[in-house]
Amino acid sequence: MEKRPVSRKKQLALFGVRLICFALLALSALTYANYVLTPKHDYGVCSMMNLYRQKENSVDVLAVGTSLAYAGINTNVLWEEYGIAAYDLCSAEQPFWVSYYTIREALKTQRPKVILLDAKPSIYTRDYSKRGRTILSTFGIRGIENRVGATLACVETPKDAVGYLLGLPEVHSNYATLTGNDFIFPPDNGGRGSSWKGYIESDATEQHQKPSVVWNNVRRNMNEREEEYARKIFEMAREEGVELMLIGMPNPDYANDHMYYNALWAVAEEYGIRGVNYNDPNMRFGLRYSSDFADWQHLNVKGSVTFSRKLGMDLMMLFDLPDRRGDPAYASYDECAALWYEQYQAFESSAWEEHPLPWFDPPEAGM
Repeated sequence: MEKRPVSRKKQLALFGVRLICFALLALSALTYANYVLTPKHDYGVCSMMNLYRQKENSVDVLAVGTSLAYAGINTNVLWEEYGIAAYDLCSAEQPFWVSYYTIREALKTQRPKVILLDAKPSIYTRDYSKRGRTILSTFGIRGIENRVGATLACVETPKDAVGYLLGLPEVHSNYATLTGNDFIFPPDNGGRGSSWKGYIESDATEQHQKPSVVWNNVRRNMNEREEEYARKIFEMAREEGVELMLIGMPNPDYANDHMYYNALWAVAEEYGIRGVNYNDPNMRFGLRYSSDFADWQHLNVKGSVTFSRKLGMDLMMLFDLPDRRGDPAYASYDECAALWYEQYQAFESSAWEEHPLPWFDPPEAGM
């Protein structure tokens, strides 16, 4: 019996199905290739990617900012000694325009009781981000609108953003340095696993002198774009009803930053934003410049423990933060802290309730 020829309409339908399947396979292959070739450094891409793996509304304190924040705000100490569920959502040299879109993206899945905003970008003078920093700061953002917004903010013209938004044009040459870990999805966060909360250790020690700075209110104008996005962040926090605390991380180079910080503090004061500058010479909490810094800006492990004990005490005094210890929903914090303290046994919990550090009255914003 002779077969009836397939109708033209059916042929076109089959062709369309095959075309769609091919397009989907090609898109999947390109997406995975883009993922594999993206440098999965813990100090940028991974902290953003890993945020999506946290339980919804499980972060009470969200720290956003530069490497000073991810090296200094030790989430393990905050958890172990205070029960604070904190997450460091930071990247190297993160400007305020990236912080703005990072916070917007984070608020999709988290509703922190307080956001800690690193003041360091107030000293940055560049109008746009460097290539490597753009990749680190934007490639982990899953939300299309916020990734596009962050990328456009990082570059001078929309045309400059095309390669970053497509991905492969900017990372295709990384094939020569690929390792087995680059193929793992989701990333292993530098071997820390999904329970990691964004803190990055620095084991180095560099001796420094305490900054010699005349503590005054003299201001030096911030970069206009940094100020523009700082204001956007302050406005967003007000609109979203989220407490925001501007934080000056202690660093030996602070004498060079002082006047820029004063300018940022003045802007924050306009919005009623609380600010605590941990470089204030009146704020003594045991930090040693001779042993607690990895380099001219960043706290080392010892310094992060000292600083985070102080920060945790301040946060508990300033905000109504719950102690989440013992709550099964926060088991990942227990896991993260246990893994970290196993590696850094010399820094086991100091039982701060029995040996509290000196308390201080925080200065008003702008002081």
